[in-house]
Amino acid sequence: MAQSYATIQTRILQLLQDTSSATYDTTELGMWIEDELKRTSRYQSLLIDVIFKIESRFGTDSAGTASKLTDTSKAQFLAADATDEKVIHNTTDDTWAVVTAQDSTSILSLSRNIMASGENYEIYNKRCRNKRQIYIGDMPSEFRQKVVRVEYPIGTERNFRLLDDVIELDVLDSTMRDSDSTLSPLNPVDVLVTFAVPHILSQLTDWSGEVDLVAGYAAGDTTIHIDGMQTSGTIEIGELFTLENHRSVYIITTAGTLASSEGDISFYPGLETTSADNDDISFRKSTLTPELEEILCQRVAARAILSNTVTKVASINPGGSGAYERERQWAMDMLAETERNLKRGIRTIPAKPLPRT
Repeated sequence: MAQSYATIQTRILQLLQDTSSATYDTTELGMWIEDELKRTSRYQSLLIDVIFKIESRFGTDSAGTASKLTDTSKAQFLAADATDEKVIHNTTDDTWAVVTAQDSTSILSLSRNIMASGENYEIYNKRCRNKRQIYIGDMPSEFRQKVVRVEYPIGTERNFRLLDDVIELDVLDSTMRDSDSTLSPLNPVDVLVTFAVPHILSQLTDWSGEVDLVAGYAAGDTTIHIDGMQTSGTIEIGELFTLENHRSVYIITTAGTLASSEGDISFYPGLETTSADNDDISFRKSTLTPELEEILCQRVAARAILSNTVTKVASINPGGSGAYERERQWAMDMLAETERNLKRGIRTIPAKPLPRT
């Protein structure tokens, strides 16, 4: 069973022979725990799969209304097009705009007057320049540069380029299927992105609660209110949770504060389906294996000792003048040993040609 944050801290204090925190306070150890979780991820990361969607709708403007896009033929526009800041590319004139409102399934309001009747358009994801790109900027910032695998359609791995908060698939344009949600049958639009991120060690003491809204929440919502948790505390960025009857794992994107056993949480991706009042929510206590737990405890203890030796440079203690160097060397040896253990656990990913079609 995964150990809690408090248990990990107790284990570290035991290694330091300071169970009363007389020398090493818990605030200092908390800083080292956070730092070492990130260092450990360089060798053995937590892999998280998140589903994004391509945007590849296209058509022809049928009205030429100023600052509007009208397509009565396809009637394929969605309420979320404005919320998601979808990009409109007039491929006839090579001009661009962003959706500001959905007037109807046939009309969108645009940020610029770019369309005339009979001109062709394509729709792209937020901040994207073509249909091969997906926007990942709603993920926590420390996750975005850690993409290790991309699949489209799910099950077919693709090469890709990472452009800040956008991923571009290395595929032919002809491979991208029309994402029009009015089609029957629907084309595959899901893109599975795997992120290598630091392991989670939640500081919560109660990891279960419930959704708290009588009307429930709609699919796509990214903020919900929960209750039934511990009296107070902080839910940190990067923490993971699951919801009753949902297959997705959700990632906290903004730190949330619990008060009187309840609070708001913001997360990504948006809800895959509706969530009802009193649906169960479960936070992940830890993603560390037993081996990584012990390595983390040893490394934090060693880092704390190295930090503390600075206070002994100018003093002679009962251990004699060599006590400082012996203590420092002990900490360095522990770090070196744990580094070797971490490197032994590295999983190499063989290079291989991936399809573009």
